[in-house]
Amino acid sequence: MKKLFLIIAVIAGFGTAQTAEAHALWIESNSRATKHKAHEVNIFYGEYPSGVSDSTARWYSDLKNLEVWVLSPSQKKTKLELKDLSTHLSSSFIPDEDGIYYVSSVHTTKDLGGTTKYEFSSVVPVLTGKAPAALTVPEQPLSVLVQPNAYKTNELIRVQAWKGGQAFAGGEVLIMSPEGWVKTVKTDENGQVSFTPKLKGSYVIETSDYKKEAGEWNAKPYTHTWKGTTARILVN
Repeated sequence: MKKLFLIIAVIAGFGTAQTAEAHALWIESNSRATKHKAHEVNIFYGEYPSGVSDSTARWYSDLKNLEVWVLSPSQKKTKLELKDLSTHLSSSFIPDEDGIYYVSSVHTTKDLGGTTKYEFSSVVPVLTGKAPAALTVPEQPLSVLVQPNAYKTNELIRVQAWKGGQAFAGGEVLIMSPEGWVKTVKTDENGQVSFTPKLKGSYVIETSDYKKEAGEWNAKPYTHTWKGTTARILVN
């Protein structure tokens, strides 16, 4: 299955010596938060199926200069201050409302990969309070989300993908397990997929959009764009 994952990354155009194949950005944060208590947020970059996260010094292009924002249930947007811990970036926020907070990052890298422009993103919904609210469409070009529940093995998990604010129908979704296997599934007409985890641990879910699109970025021409986005969940 890892071979399939690598092939997908190659198609996406990772062809420079500066970056390794099959890399992704993901945000790790507990899906449940307590009001008025600091809630931790960590950002990683690497090959998740291989269990490899790169040191920040090796992150592709200017990716470690990304910004992370928190959107509160009342739509208040706050930029987090990030600490570089060499293995990852870290921050925290203090929720003061009941409902779902969205922790997200979208970053288009300064450098092209060959003639491809890259955009990395990730979003994590964090619930404060007892009853989960309905998920809303994140304000980013591409996203994949999972309801912030306390997930257990052998329980169905539903995943929702969006593209340009609409359901991402027919999109490929990669489900990466804590044991290193990767399952590829296509979203239905509502942009949804589902899976049943058999193992405990951290799962990273990714979808991407690679297309022919010409333009100029930082005074250099590009012929294609690649957008990749992730969600991370913990199964107990």
